[in-house]
Amino acid sequence: MPETTVCRWLPEDPAAIEEYVHDLLYVSRLIHGRHPDTFEPFAEVGEELEMAVGRINVGFELSRVRHCYYFDVGEEEVYRVRTLHPIVQEFKDFIEKDGAAYAAFNKMFEQAGPPQNDQQRRVRNYVELMEAIDTNLAIAPTYRPGPSAMVAGVPFYGIIARFCNTNAGYEAFTHPEVNKRFYGVFTAWHAYLMSPASARVIHAEEGGWLNTAALRAMVQSAGGNPEQDTFESFYVCNTTAPHYGFKSYDELFVRELHLRHRAPVLPENPAIVNSACSSTVDKLYNNLQKTDKFWIKRTPYSLSHMLADDSLTDQFVGGTLLQAMLGSLDYHRWRSPVKGTVVKIRLISGATHANPHPTYYAACLDNNTTDQDVVSRSQDFVSNISTRALIFIQAEEPVGLMCFVGVGLGEVSTCNMVVRQGQRLEKGAELGQFHFGGSTHCLIFRRGVTVTPIDQGGRPLVGSKVRVGKDILTVRR
Repeated sequence: MPETTVCRWLPEDPAAIEEYVHDLLYVSRLIHGRHPDTFEPFAEVGEELEMAVGRINVGFELSRVRHCYYFDVGEEEVYRVRTLHPIVQEFKDFIEKDGAAYAAFNKMFEQAGPPQNDQQRRVRNYVELMEAIDTNLAIAPTYRPGPSAMVAGVPFYGIIARFCNTNAGYEAFTHPEVNKRFYGVFTAWHAYLMSPASARVIHAEEGGWLNTAALRAMVQSAGGNPEQDTFESFYVCNTTAPHYGFKSYDELFVRELHLRHRAPVLPENPAIVNSACSSTVDKLYNNLQKTDKFWIKRTPYSLSHMLADDSLTDQFVGGTLLQAMLGSLDYHRWRSPVKGTVVKIRLISGATHANPHPTYYAACLDNNTTDQDVVSRSQDFVSNISTRALIFIQAEEPVGLMCFVGVGLGEVSTCNMVVRQGQRLEKGAELGQFHFGGSTHCLIFRRGVTVTPIDQGGRPLVGSKVRVGKDILTVRR
C-alpha cells in the first residue's frame, strides 16, 4: 500500500463519529493506564489492569476492553497496561523531535471546535492521539448499524475527523514524514486484519459480523430481501465452521458472492455495459478534459492526473466517466463490465499531499450545496490523486477502448489486481478487489461514443444502488 494521507472527506454524521470516539477513548485510556474521564495516569506499563483499575473510582467492565488483547492457545489471560506498538512509538518520537510537526500537532487541537455534546470524550492532544491509534492497531472493525457504520469501517479517520480539516491539521497531515508514519501504521493494521486474530469479530454476539442484524444488513446490501434470504444463500461460506469458515477479517471483507447473485445481465450484448462493483452511482460526467482544475467544483476530473499521464490518455479526452461509491457492507470484488481484452494494467501510488486544504471545502459550497454534495465532491478529488488501479480494456464494438479505475480511500482499500495484460475477459470476470474498507471506482469511455444511463427500477441511474453485473449503460457510436 502506498503512502497516503488519511484525511479525505468531511464527516456525513459528526454525532456518530463523536459517539464512536467517546466509546473508543474509554477503552484506549484504560488499556494505557489512564482514567477514562480525566486522562490522568493511574498505572504503569505492564501492571495488571484489573488490579490497577481498583485504585480509581471508575466503573470497569473487562468485557469492554477484552477485544484489545490476544492470547495464544494455552497462554495465561492476564490483561496488562499496554505500551505503544513500536511503529506508533516511533511516530510519537518523530512528532516530538520535528519542530514543524510538533507545532502542527499541537495547534490543530486548539483550532478544532468542541464536540456537539460537551459531555463526550474527545482526543485532546497528540499523546492521546497516538494511544488511540495504538488501540486501533489490535482491533478489526465491528458491525455498527446506521450512521455509525461508516466510521466503524474507517476508524482512523473517525479519530482525526474533528481536527484534520483545520489549517494546522492540513499542515500536519500533508507533512511527508507524517505520511510515512501513517503508512507504517496502516501497514501494521492491515497485517493484523489478515491475521487469524482479527477473526475474533466474526461471531454472533453484539457487534459481531455473524449476529442477525449484521447478516441481514450484508444480504440487503447485496440486493437481497433480509426477511426471506439468508447470508449463506448469497455468499460462499461454511456455516458449520468457526467464523463461517472465514480465517480473518479480510477474508470476510472480500467474501465471494454465489454466481447467481453476480451474473452479468445480457452477457453477450456488446452495447450493454454492466456494473463492475456493487455500489451507489454518484456521477455520470461528459466531455472529459485532458488537464483540468479538478479542485474546482464544476471541473471535477483531469484525465492526465487520473490516468497518470498514460500514453492512452488522449483517446479518452472528450469522453464520458461514470463514478460510483462502495460502502463498507458492499461486495468488494471488481468484475469486468464488458467483454474484451486487457490492454494494460497499472497501479498508481497515491500522492503524499492527498488531502485538500480546508479552503477547498469552502470553495465547493454555495447556497444550494449540502454536506452530502461535499462528500460526493471529495470522491472526485481523490480520484485524481489517490492510490488507484488502472485496467485498460479493449472491448467489443461499440464500446472499444475503456478504462476501469479502482480508487483506494484513506486508511482503507488496498487495490489488488488479478488480471494480466493480454488476458481475454468475459463479462463478469474478476478484475481484482478492494481490501479493508469502502472505496470508489470509475468507468471511463473514449470520445466518439454516446453513453446513456439505464434507469434502475424506474429510478435514475445516478443516485441508485446497483448490484455487480447489473446492466447500467448503453453505448453506441
